[in-house]
Amino acid sequence: MSDLYTYVMQHDSGLAPNPFWGICTLAVCTPNHQGSRAKRGDWIAGVSDKKRGYKLIYVMEVDERVHMNDYFHDERFSAKKANLGGTAQQRCGDNFYSQDRTGRWIQHPNRYHAGPECLAQDTRNPWVFVGRRFWYLGRKAIDMPTDFLPMFGGRGARVSHPSELVAAFRVWVQVSLKKGMNALPRDFEDDGCSPPSSAVTTKSTRVSGIC
Repeated sequence: MSDLYTYVMQHDSGLAPNPFWGICTLAVCTPNHQGSRAKRGDWIAGVSDKKRGYKLIYVMEVDERVHMNDYFHDERFSAKKANLGGTAQQRCGDNFYSQDRTGRWIQHPNRYHAGPECLAQDTRNPWVFVGRRFWYLGRKAIDMPTDFLPMFGGRGARVSHPSELVAAFRVWVQVSLKKGMNALPRDFEDDGCSPPSSAVTTKSTRVSGIC
């Protein structure tokens, strides 16, 4: 049976996961940082923190595990590139790392993860999880049946769950939730906002740099 990775999301800005443009991607968050090896067919689920009641924010089924440099150069994911002068969706793009000819990582301008500390953390395990089948709830995050709560909480991404509980969770998601993007991210900026200045970008990095 495929695995289920679960983790707690401190922020839901549209960066990680990035649910826009018809594809859900996870590039710079807890499962990536700790080197989770989610493969095709595995599922990833993120919930709000304990204070917000571990509400379900999203679930995705992994189609691909793409190297971050390939992700940047693949035309399929060009819409995911961060564009600080674009719309709110474009400003929170998660596709902003590439390598030069020597293999050195380049951090392209982005709203949330700027500076050498983020670069080192984000590229230590440079893999992006891609899912075309996903259920993203964002601001409409919901309570789950209590039976599933033991799989969520704690630090890092958890994967050692009872197989029968994972199977039941997968059935519940497919029966109870509508596929695709159901709402905007909880912490998403309004489309009417002006593009951030460098000062705002720096502040956002300190506050929201860790998903």
